[in-house]
Amino acid sequence: MAAVFAFASLLLPRAAQAQNASTTAMAGAYSVTLRVLPAEAFNGPHAAMVRDGGAQPEQVNGPMHPNHHMVAFIKEHGAPVENARVEISYRRLSPMKGAWKHLPVVRMHMNGKGLGTTHYGNNLALGPGKYEARVTVNGKASVLLHFTVSN
Repeated sequence: MAAVFAFASLLLPRAAQAQNASTTAMAGAYSVTLRVLPAEAFNGPHAAMVRDGGAQPEQVNGPMHPNHHMVAFIKEHGAPVENARVEISYRRLSPMKGAWKHLPVVRMHMNGKGLGTTHYGNNLALGPGKYEARVTVNGKASVLLHFTVSN
């Protein structure tokens, strides 16, 4: 019986649960891992992220009141891609289908961990529901990923 459930799970669409969602798919030659985590600080003594370029980060205590950190880790041949042009758009699928929204993408790395942890995304506000995100790398390769936010 366990084998039937294991096999059935391979047939389901790629989806992940948030507060800590993680799902990976290929976009052309790039491996894209989308993670949806609790919002993270970019400034102050406990900053988790260091901005390397791109858009301005949405601050944890900013006017948007972000509750999540949506990021894409891009790898090529197993190595992090440090200078990709990454676009991320997302939309809610349920309880009501929403319009696509563009996420202002920050290029960042983890504080104290160096450029080997380079990733792309930003803090944002998400309510409970099912979502999909489209990640495009260098204007050519795209992947569509699904996740659920339970707050």
